[in-house]
Amino acid sequence: MRVTKIDAARRQLITAIRLLFDDGDRVSIYSLASNAWEIIDVLCTSTGVESFSKQTRGNLPAGHTLSYYINEPCRNFFKHAKQDPNPDNSVELSEADVVAILFLAVEDYIRLRQGGPVEAQVFQAWFIAVFPEKVVDDPVAQSMLDNVHLAFPGIAILAAPDQIKMGKQVLEAALKDSGLATDAKTEPSL
Repeated sequence: MRVTKIDAARRQLITAIRLLFDDGDRVSIYSLASNAWEIIDVLCTSTGVESFSKQTRGNLPAGHTLSYYINEPCRNFFKHAKQDPNPDNSVELSEADVVAILFLAVEDYIRLRQGGPVEAQVFQAWFIAVFPEKVVDDPVAQSMLDNVHLAFPGIAILAAPDQIKMGKQVLEAALKDSGLATDAKTEPSL
């Protein structure tokens, strides 16, 4: 099997999104999303795409990098042990960190590809519906607010587990939507 960089990123994102909506392992979701983000970020930068990551970098405190926030402490902790081989050491991984890195990777992927697989489209809408305050400075996300509230009515007031369940229900319905599957902006899933 030959895999391009974009294939690898898409596969990792699809798997991470499916894991999230299946209430799967958050370490795996974070790892897959951050790996995909790294590929997508470089591709966006090298092709001049106005990514969400680029906008985010403009809002960081002086001397801070986006890569640092993504890699420390979680990503590097999950994949390296040489500098810290103590098996009892731990790191805090919040649900907010998991969905934030997944959104960053998905949003940049969609901007890079001008579309994406159904999973990415549903997750993008889910995140905007659940966390509208996180995208207040982004005109692209703001333009989607009315439509995402139709797809996810009342989701912002639900408990987190119910928000995940609603995301799964919308994803399952979207995967059966032949119109969405044949849309020019929809890429195939796995």
